[in-house]
Amino acid sequence: MEKTVTINGMKCDGCVNIVKENFEKIAGVQSASVDLEKKSASVMSDREISNDELQNSLSETKFTVA
Repeated sequence: MEKTVTINGMKCDGCVNIVKENFEKIAGVQSASVDLEKKSASVMSDREISNDELQNSLSETKFTVA
């Protein structure tokens, strides 16, 4: 399954890496790609991932899932 969401708060490549690493720690996520210019992230997973799960993985960061 693929899911794409908007990420608020990203300003640099370091931000991209933080979001990617946190999303890839979620159980069932096979890969994540983050686009700074589009302020979006795509997640490939073997199950449905909710926006709440994505947001929870970013709970200790300044980023939010829109």
